[in-house]
Amino acid sequence: MSSDKPNSFKGFLAKRPLLVFVWSVAPILAIFGVTMMNPTLDSTQIIGEQSLLELSMAQLASVVIMLVIPALLIAYLYRGNVFTFFNLKVRPKASHLVLATVLIVSANFFLNYLMELNALIPVGKNFANKFQQLQDSTSQTQAFFLNFEGGVEFLVVFLTMAISPALAEELYFRGLLMGLLRDLRISAFHVIFLSTLLFAMMHFQFYYLLPLLFMGALLGYVYYRTKNLWLSMYMHLLNNGMIVVLTLSNKHQLSQIDLESNPPVWLSIIGLVIFAFGLYTLHTQTKTSCE
Repeated sequence: MSSDKPNSFKGFLAKRPLLVFVWSVAPILAIFGVTMMNPTLDSTQIIGEQSLLELSMAQLASVVIMLVIPALLIAYLYRGNVFTFFNLKVRPKASHLVLATVLIVSANFFLNYLMELNALIPVGKNFANKFQQLQDSTSQTQAFFLNFEGGVEFLVVFLTMAISPALAEELYFRGLLMGLLRDLRISAFHVIFLSTLLFAMMHFQFYYLLPLLFMGALLGYVYYRTKNLWLSMYMHLLNNGMIVVLTLSNKHQLSQIDLESNPPVWLSIIGLVIFAFGLYTLHTQTKTSCE
């Protein structure tokens, strides 16, 4: 991905991408370190007697404060023109939207196998206990949200679990961090790898580490090749939104899909083949723009 010309910089932190990158990741590393040292917070303490709407508003507020506002502020101080820095002025191509849909849907047919591989990663007993506490807390919170009733609560949950993370996380991890790493003139691999690693760390889900790394790398690769943050936001929203929609479908007995079990092997193989074809097609369609 080519960088903008030097005279396009307008922020007073222009031409200091390393300093700005360190500033951007310092809170992430600090939160990760503190959480790993003391992962004792029980999600039931957070949920308490709160209604789904109250907890959703709290979640949305934390996302805005921790990701959206810092991303916009840092981008403004660094570049000045926020929309240009985040590549938000260009609509995604229709062909790219189709490929993005194919990639996300097909990936979910073999994603659970990555969780099985994840379980084979050896960890010490001390780390295993910490990872399990964090995993249990996240799982309890997700279960609370997915136990929604009625159309209004569905919309609230869809906003909290699909729309909000798609916009905020892509803005920060793909838009901000990848933009800064790009300006450091490092390789495409390192741009995608570092942003993906930080993305996975902030989810505090070791037992979903491989799926998180896979999805983060996919979103990063698509953004790097297409230069369109709307596209990675759409993919993120589609991935999370499918869980909420399928949960609603199961509740109304329109489907009986076990979201935690593996599909048949033959279906996973088909999904993998379709995914590989979609990724290759995207690569060939965007090849000239990234050379």
